[in-house]
Amino acid sequence: MSTTETNNKRIAKNTVVVYLRLFVVTVVGLITSRYALKVLGVSDYGLYNVVGGVIALFAFVSGSLSSTTIRFLNIEIGKSDGNPNKMFNICNVIHILFALLLLILAETIGIYYILNYLKVAPGKEGDAMFVFQVSTTVSCLGLINVPYMSVRIAKEKFLLIALVDIINGFIKLFAVLSLFLYSGNVLVVYALLMSLTTLFSFIMYHTIAYKKWPYIVKWFFVKKRESYKQVLVYNNYNILATVSLVARFQGSNILINFFFGTIVNGAYAVARTVQGFVESFMANFDSAAAPRITQYVGGNNEVEAQKIVYSISRYCILMMIIVFFPLYIETDFLLSLWLEEVPEYTTTFCRVLLIVILVASTGGGMIQYINASGKIKWFKLQSCFWSLIVLPIGYVLFKEGWEPWWIFILFILSDVLNRICQLYLMKKLLNFNSKYFVLNAYLKPFYIVVLMGTFIFFYNKLSIEGLSYKILGIVITTMFTVLLVWFVGLYSGERKKLVSLIKQKFF
Repeated sequence: MSTTETNNKRIAKNTVVVYLRLFVVTVVGLITSRYALKVLGVSDYGLYNVVGGVIALFAFVSGSLSSTTIRFLNIEIGKSDGNPNKMFNICNVIHILFALLLLILAETIGIYYILNYLKVAPGKEGDAMFVFQVSTTVSCLGLINVPYMSVRIAKEKFLLIALVDIINGFIKLFAVLSLFLYSGNVLVVYALLMSLTTLFSFIMYHTIAYKKWPYIVKWFFVKKRESYKQVLVYNNYNILATVSLVARFQGSNILINFFFGTIVNGAYAVARTVQGFVESFMANFDSAAAPRITQYVGGNNEVEAQKIVYSISRYCILMMIIVFFPLYIETDFLLSLWLEEVPEYTTTFCRVLLIVILVASTGGGMIQYINASGKIKWFKLQSCFWSLIVLPIGYVLFKEGWEPWWIFILFILSDVLNRICQLYLMKKLLNFNSKYFVLNAYLKPFYIVVLMGTFIFFYNKLSIEGLSYKILGIVITTMFTVLLVWFVGLYSGERKKLVSLIKQKFF
């Protein structure tokens, strides 16, 4: 069996696991969000999310350190003489130090913002501060937990991650349902219960890591400062990109709070929940291939790494297309089924954010390859610029009286410009065949988007009403999308391999 076929089977196996996890977590998460909104109310639900957004501005290091740790662990695993244990402890120390920094920033700048700028309903100031303190503790624990979770990803043990996340999802659901039996301050208890789920993940990831990979997570202090320099230099640029992305979403949340209040924040929170679930369809597929790409780059096997990138990017877009159009075509109807009472602006927010995710899916595979290369300086700097430029422009638009959803239109424009710059830099700095990548990854999905756009135009002309007709419309849209992906999005060889795999596994 060739190396490519072996990698494809490994990636396929990992993909099946992450999507089984995704299905369960998504269903449980949607139910949880529905009852959380119902038990808290739109205002308190928006308050919880906007305060969590303040913490996210300080916790941006968590996302950047996570990708940094995964990258360096995979590089060490890919090397014939690598030392994963040393790299784990270097990253572990850095995570602990950043957790302390996060605590200091939250207890100074964060509290100052809460007391002086956060807009909350009268009498809710104490609740906002309590939620902030709980969120700070949760963020610090989550930051310290990253290296242990990264070991599982580097070792491609996606089943373990799936089990922990599924159990955690059910704990959140039971916690929210229990609030219907409570008659006191629901927001405070909700914040405490959500923090317990983070504590559960913290304990589980630490326990499993020490049991299965003691030779990697065994503690020892690396004294040489030079050992930390490479990781920190890489991470500094990674932080720029991560903080800009988090600032774009959470900063827009704060702008919405400043100009429109917590009611609109509640609509934004619902839309972000939908975005998170939908985004997982693309992100999980991408993450299943990430360890293999990084390990090939670490082993100086660029040819195999680029082969995976060419395919994964197109698959990510096709996966997103299958999810996007059935949700987009009847967004308002689906939200009413899920929430019963849909907050104002929620439908528009959801639809525009769905387009944001569709554009983001065009980076599947290539982002992993850029990170694995280590030459990330200019990629991260330009990404930071395009993300952050959205906030001052959004502030000006809101001040002039524009609708809140215009901030997300800016997201789309900035992402398109960011992708164009990334492809140019990949060609110049990484000797990547960007032209071939665009033709292979984007052309077929573009044809599908054009055809489905035409389908939506005529579908909307029908003005379908009634439960059964709307459900039928969603089913027909899904079937039509899948057929287009199958016949237009995939090459004939890929269709044959997929049919062969299905026959082998199920028949």
